[in-house]
Amino acid sequence: MSVEVQQQLDVPMLVQQAYERTKGYLSPTPLEFSRYLSDRIGGEVWLKLDLMQRTGSFKYRGAINKILSLTEAELDRGVVSASTGNYALAVAEAMRHRGRQATIYVARDMDESRLGILKAAGLDVVIFGDLAWDAEEEARRVGDTEGKIYVSPYNDPLVVGGQGTCGYEISKQLPDLDAAFFACGAGGLLTGSAGWFKSHNPAIEVYGVSPANSPVMHESMRANKIVRTKMSPTLADTCAGSVDPDSITLDLCQRYVKEIVLLSEEEIEASIRLLFEQHRLVSEGSGALGVGGLLKRKEHLKGKKVVAVVCGRNIDLEVFKRIVA
Repeated sequence: MSVEVQQQLDVPMLVQQAYERTKGYLSPTPLEFSRYLSDRIGGEVWLKLDLMQRTGSFKYRGAINKILSLTEAELDRGVVSASTGNYALAVAEAMRHRGRQATIYVARDMDESRLGILKAAGLDVVIFGDLAWDAEEEARRVGDTEGKIYVSPYNDPLVVGGQGTCGYEISKQLPDLDAAFFACGAGGLLTGSAGWFKSHNPAIEVYGVSPANSPVMHESMRANKIVRTKMSPTLADTCAGSVDPDSITLDLCQRYVKEIVLLSEEEIEASIRLLFEQHRLVSEGSGALGVGGLLKRKEHLKGKKVVAVVCGRNIDLEVFKRIVA
């Protein structure tokens, strides 16, 4: 997507349109007050429980908005996408509302338990390449060469607008919010929500949180362009991987986001454990990033009203047992 088109994106309008399109398909997720985290930072902390969204993560927001926007003729051409897990489930559920099925490309490095969830859901899964970016490139190539609709997990205004309905809900639930923390892989949830927030209250500070083992958006913001970074295995695997070189989310991060905070694997584990011990929430690694980021920047949050989005719960049972044991 060209720089000119990116600069013309009206994120608040995209979010408002997404809310109107999807309100019959999305149930607003709850906020839960955290006394423990409030005491830790000396402020007021709320958790946005988007792990309770359909399919177990925020990804359904963007997927249903995109799929509902497609015409019957476009659906007849076929739909392909790529995923590290959660977006596959979201696209599949959205396609069921249209009476269709999508083909999802995944990489060989996908966790076996997550792959099992996808297969158990009856998805048409194609395993391609060693890394998530390989699968994403192949899905795009198939879409281009076979005339199918490629549905990006993040590099699409309709997906960003759909993910931003999370921020829309928060703004209605906590209108006097001071700061917000979102998990960040390629930045769809972060930028859609941040764009909505900043259009209504420019003083709100919005943070993204990424695994240090896959810091692509953090490094891209530093370089002022999308870069490839060295990646290592991470508990926040659904926030790992490369980003399209022309992704609309980089410009939006630079426009709306205060900082991308990086968490170590130990900090991610501690956040998963905290959510279970203090709130009895079962969160995946990516889902817990917002809480970890909030704690890492607690010195800036004293006296403020803050929300951390807990955005996914699809974690392997054995991994979860090891962390909380």
